[in-house]
This record gives sequence, C-alpha cells and structure tokens, in this order.
Amino acid sequence: MARNFSLQLSAATALVNLLSAHPELSVLTWTVEPLGVLRGQQTDEHERGSVVDVCASILGGTPVHVAVDGEGSGFAEFATLWRGVNVQVWATYSAPPMRRALGTVVPAGGGR
Repeated sequence: MARNFSLQLSAATALVNLLSAHPELSVLTWTVEPLGVLRGQQTDEHERGSVVDVCASILGGTPVHVAVDGEGSGFAEFATLWRGVNVQVWATYSAPPMRRALGTVVPAGGGR
C-alpha cells in the first residue's frame, strides 16, 4: 500500500508540474489511477483530437488517430513515460465525413 501511495504521489506531483508549465492542458480531465498512472481525457473534443497531439508534443509521445465508425467519429490517444510516471491521454471527437469524388466506389461498410 505504501508503494501505491508513492506512485500516486509521483503522478500527482508530475500533474502539478505539467499544468503549471502548460496550463493549456487543463482542458483535459486528469485523474491519478491507484497504481500511479496519470490519465488525461476529453470527450467530444472539437478539434479532431488536437489536444492529444499538443500533449504528445509536450510529453514526447506519438499520438494515434482512429476513425471509429462510418459517421465520422474518431479517437486519438497516446501513452508515454514522463518524469518516471506512466501517462495516458485520449480524446474522442466528431469529424465530418470524408467527401468522395462522384463515381468513387466504396466497399460495403463505409471503407474509409
């Protein structure tokens, strides 16, 4: 239990340092998990997951963007180790459907 507390304290300290240096990341909802993982999340983000891209550039990670369904919903995430703390960040967003040229053949299921 003392080890978990130490991990949580390290994650909380990293969060304070992160938000002090980069207040723009306060748009994310941050939590410290019981095993010391620092998690940032945002649902229905309006900038197509750009908050994840910004966070990844600050913390040193590579974000992944995934189209979730044929309606244009998306998911962006990344994970990294920052100052000895495991950090996971994700955002969901709505994206306008891709426009296709007239006559484009699309496989059943949307085929993005």
